[in-house]
Amino acid sequence: MRSIIKITTLLFLMLSCQDKKALKTNKDFITYKIKLATSQKELKLIETELEKYNYDTIIRNNLDAISDKYYDLEKFEDYNRISTTILKKSKKINDTTGIIEGLCKKGAYYSNMYRLDSMYYYYTKAENFSLETKNKYLLGTIYLNKAVINQNLNDYYNSEKNSFEALKILKNKHNYYLLYNAFLNIGYASHIQNDPVEAIKYFKKALEITDKIENKKIVLSLKGQVYYYYCLAYNKKNNYEISLNYAKKGLIIDNFKIKDPHVFCNLNNCLGYSKLKLNDINAKNHFIESLNIAKQTNNILAINTSNLYLSEYYLKYNNLQKAYEYSNDALTIANENKLTDDKLKTLLLLAKISPNKATTYFEEYKTLSDSIINTERQTRDKFARIDYETNEIISEKDSIQKEKESILQQLWSISSIAVFVILMILLFYFIKSRNIKNKELKFIQEQQNSKEEIYDLMLNQQHHIEEGKYLEKNRISQELHDGIMGKLTAIRLNLFILKKRKDEETIEKCLPYIDDLQNIEKEIRQISHDLNQNVFDDNVTFISIVENLFTMIKGHSDIEFKLKVDERIDWEIININIKINIYRIIQEALQNIDKYSQATRVNLNMNKKENEIHIKISDNGIGFKIDTNKKGIGIENMKKRMAEINGKFILESKINKGTTINLIF
Repeated sequence: MRSIIKITTLLFLMLSCQDKKALKTNKDFITYKIKLATSQKELKLIETELEKYNYDTIIRNNLDAISDKYYDLEKFEDYNRISTTILKKSKKINDTTGIIEGLCKKGAYYSNMYRLDSMYYYYTKAENFSLETKNKYLLGTIYLNKAVINQNLNDYYNSEKNSFEALKILKNKHNYYLLYNAFLNIGYASHIQNDPVEAIKYFKKALEITDKIENKKIVLSLKGQVYYYYCLAYNKKNNYEISLNYAKKGLIIDNFKIKDPHVFCNLNNCLGYSKLKLNDINAKNHFIESLNIAKQTNNILAINTSNLYLSEYYLKYNNLQKAYEYSNDALTIANENKLTDDKLKTLLLLAKISPNKATTYFEEYKTLSDSIINTERQTRDKFARIDYETNEIISEKDSIQKEKESILQQLWSISSIAVFVILMILLFYFIKSRNIKNKELKFIQEQQNSKEEIYDLMLNQQHHIEEGKYLEKNRISQELHDGIMGKLTAIRLNLFILKKRKDEETIEKCLPYIDDLQNIEKEIRQISHDLNQNVFDDNVTFISIVENLFTMIKGHSDIEFKLKVDERIDWEIININIKINIYRIIQEALQNIDKYSQATRVNLNMNKKENEIHIKISDNGIGFKIDTNKKGIGIENMKKRMAEINGKFILESKINKGTTINLIF
């Protein structure tokens, strides 16, 4: 069955390539390039070039040619994609021919995939559309493809009927390749329906018309195929002498063994089968030769036919072991490739070869035969449903169109009122939204002022703290220098007795004191110097405020804090609102670390990178799962504050590996 599908898949492709008029436009060169294209890459480049133009019949013809090229290259998904494009874009511009072409191309795509239901659906839609619009451009091809589908469903009555419908349309179009296939379909349907006389009549018509086919590359193969069908018809009439002659005539037409092994195997098997029926012991040689060639070309159908004929041959000459081996091979291949017809023939043959198992084979034969009948009945019902539903869709479409026109008239009558109401609503909404926006701006301004006041208060408070520290340091420095230093210096001066008394006893007593006093003097001077030096290093700044947060936590915790600040950051020029938000985020982060992290070390790094400031707060605490843990209001507030200053908030945490917060603004 599949061999017939593959022969007729090209029916639409061959017809759609004909009668394309060359237009004298800038697009002619693209048409020329399509003809020369030989690869998928070249075709895709041409597709890109075509996208620059608005879709029209010329572009459709070019896309049609590209899709056919894809089919020849066996790039079937690209072929289907272009077919879908033609169908959709043709609908938008009401291009009837393009719509029919698109539907037929979709049918051809599913034909190649052996998706008969989808193939039938698209060809039925194309048929109904052609009849509805009276555009018979592809109607003959549509009927012929539907006939092929019927044939594959063993519905030979409708296959014959659709083939005759195709003949009515195609007989005046001089497309001889399509006529050839129509005659062949009718002949094969008659052959299956046990009318060999009618079958031979149409096979003869198919053979005669091959002389008119212009494509000489395939003519000889088409002739050979007809001779093969002749053999089938005469075998059914048990006229094996005539079948033998037709097989010989077919084989001498051309060197099919090299040029078309498929046709050769069919004819050579028919020749061997005629000899078998005429009791020629050399029949076996033809079957073996066909089997070997079929295996080389992976022709499954020919392999199984050769196996069955060899089994029948050995059965006739009572070599039951050989007969069983070839039948068993045929059964295995039939099961693997779902060749139900071959399986039925094999089961009957095995029943003859193994009489002791005949009952088992006959039961399996009956079960499979009933299953095939049920499947065919269900499939035919399905296809009948597709016909019905497609017609229903067309009827509904007409009804919807009428309803649409009626609704449009009603819409026009109320459109003025609707537009007026909408404009009034929009005006009201605009006025209200403007008032709300003004209030929001006023509130934001007040909030900004409040934030500035808060920051000023924070700075003043910190200034007072630093001023107290400064005074205290000075007091301690002065006390050390003027008080303790004065006393110690006086003691040292009193020890000048050594200049007067230099006896060993006096020296021995005074030297330790002198050494101790000198060490104390150095130590006190260093302390005094350091205290005064630190006074000049401390400034009331943003960093001071942040450091104060560390101090507050250190008062009740053993956490070690490390602050690293990039000297290039000038906090004085940074907006107050930004500093307040950053301060609050750092404050919240440190409080969370203190409460929950169980950390022993916290690093706070501030770096400048081009026009951004990066702040990284990291701890070595227990961490938490970001995705599963319920996020508290603190983290949400941090995110909102960063969003308010158009910054980035990045939170990272791993169990037992700590938590890191990155602020970028």
